[in-house]
Amino acid sequence: MLARNRTMKIVFVAVATENIAIEFLSSFLKERGHVVEMVFDPRLFATEAFNFKRLAGVFDISKEIVKQINEEKPDLIGFSVFTFNYQYSLELARAIKKSGQKAPIVFGGVHPTSVPELVIKEKSVDMVCVGEGEYALDELLQALGKGQEVNNIKNIWFRRGRRVIKNSCRKLIENLDSLPFPDKNLFYDVYPVFVKDDYSALSSRGCPFSCTYCGNNVLHKVYQGLGKSIRKRSPKNMVDELAWAKEKFSIKKITFLDDVFAQDYKWLEEFAGDYKKRVGLPYEMITHPLFMTEPMVKLLVNSGCYFLLFGIQSASEETRREVLKRFETNEDIIRASRLCHKYGLKFSVDHIFSIPGEGIKEQEEALRLYNQIRPSVINSYWLQYFPRTAIIKTAVKAGIIKKEMVAQIEEGLTSTSLVIGLGNKDTFTSERIYANFQFFFMLLPILPKSFTNWVIKHKVYLLPIKPPMLLNISLKFLINLLNKRGGVYGGLIKSTLHFMKTNLLLKWYYKFY
Repeated sequence: MLARNRTMKIVFVAVATENIAIEFLSSFLKERGHVVEMVFDPRLFATEAFNFKRLAGVFDISKEIVKQINEEKPDLIGFSVFTFNYQYSLELARAIKKSGQKAPIVFGGVHPTSVPELVIKEKSVDMVCVGEGEYALDELLQALGKGQEVNNIKNIWFRRGRRVIKNSCRKLIENLDSLPFPDKNLFYDVYPVFVKDDYSALSSRGCPFSCTYCGNNVLHKVYQGLGKSIRKRSPKNMVDELAWAKEKFSIKKITFLDDVFAQDYKWLEEFAGDYKKRVGLPYEMITHPLFMTEPMVKLLVNSGCYFLLFGIQSASEETRREVLKRFETNEDIIRASRLCHKYGLKFSVDHIFSIPGEGIKEQEEALRLYNQIRPSVINSYWLQYFPRTAIIKTAVKAGIIKKEMVAQIEEGLTSTSLVIGLGNKDTFTSERIYANFQFFFMLLPILPKSFTNWVIKHKVYLLPIKPPMLLNISLKFLINLLNKRGGVYGGLIKSTLHFMKTNLLLKWYYKFY
């Protein structure tokens, strides 16, 4: 074990869902002798999916979270921050500081990595971790434990008076097998269902694409020259983790969170054989049409894959190529879908509304394409602009968003509703001109092909229908249930009820503590 004056403790703040980045950081830091604790705020009725202020106020436990953190007597407090929870994280950090807590607060994650110079200006944020956090946090805790300066710790930005120290980024971790398995106990201890019902796994870091609307568009620039943009765990290492998890947690199914899981046939061939023998559980994953060859699909099906998620986003080849920087053709998409149908592999497609330059014509194209490929599920979203992504410049140039709104995006002050986005408003397209398309996209997998053709021919989607959101939610649940994915929504209901109870108990405990 590394020599240090005393054992150091970091407390992570997790929000709303399981966070695999925190799990990897935790296991890495524990392996190096640090103590890791976590506090969890489910943010009931205050997320991008469900946002109801009155209910959120009833179940708000931010004050209790601060008390929990202070009771742990941490040496460092870490936030894993996304654009969606940035403002909440700032509010909580301010409350922690106001409580008298002296431990430094460090913000890491995609949002702080995208706009570190803005985040470090916040008085409640002492440090920003830019990029991967394992070695940076280890060195930071060592320095704090020895009372040393943190001036030269790579990936760490901090303030010294009015001056901001911007340390350079270190090389990316190349050998992912050198990292311990993620610390699943953190979330299992909070709510076992997080881990048991649907085990989240990550076999790689990085993405082979740089779509203009995605956070990877920014990360590729941050990591340029620091190593391979895509790093993969060995098949054995990945299967070792899953076999361990199956025995320890009695997991039921697995979801791979890789940006693109199946992209290397040789890797998948080795993984599939070992996985089927030692794990043999159903799994789903994200992939891309360009990687879906017939041998690849056969391997997936034979090893237990039951569902694929394709991010198509637009049926217009021109939009994908010129605006999104996605270079697959519609023929690639059709070919991949035919392979899925041939081998009985269910799949979903993601579709984004309000892409710059698109209108009714492009949505009609999407109806035609999706009616041809017949996915099991169509997930549709309204475009959310993330800080420093290239699509923002496109939208400003097209006059879709004003320049002054760019600052709001970088502060996490804009919002958009998701498929079920109850309670949230869309900053950019509040009129919901594509609501009927969303409705027909949702219905399409269970409608006869001929009926959808009739809808297209008679332009039924232009009628002033605008189905109520509650109907959309019900249909979404039904369609996923038919595809053996009802657990996604059933789990959401179950976890909400669970945390409603635990939040009230926590509030009661601290009221009389």
